[in-house]
Amino acid sequence: MPACIPREDALLLGGAVPTMVLRAAEPVVQLPRFRLTGNGRPATCSGCVLTPGVTFSLVEGPGRFRLLVEGITHHDEADGRFAWLGHVERAGGAVIAVVGRWDAAYDWAGLAAGGRARGGYVPIVRRAGREARGFRTS
Repeated sequence: MPACIPREDALLLGGAVPTMVLRAAEPVVQLPRFRLTGNGRPATCSGCVLTPGVTFSLVEGPGRFRLLVEGITHHDEADGRFAWLGHVERAGGAVIAVVGRWDAAYDWAGLAAGGRARGGYVPIVRRAGREARGFRTS
């Protein structure tokens, strides 16, 4: 299992529910197989949380699972990263999808149908006293 995903292997997609597609040669078996619920949204990765950031993001799960995703390395990349972080904040989390190779399309149905992607919706870590916004999967 990779402990770190280099920035060139991370694709950030904005929108109402932002998505982070990660390419990893080794499967991330700590994340569930990527699947959709009855309403067409990705299932939640139970027990996982996302700490999004500018220089790196961290996905943590049950047990000792930690996956560091490198962020920006130059100020020219800041605008795009801050825009994505804004989407994540508004959505209360992001869809994380780990794939073995880059494909032409990254729609949720395609990721689920392929059967090889792992991940799902991961809520963000919230500071004490702030409620997390929900992402309903059922």
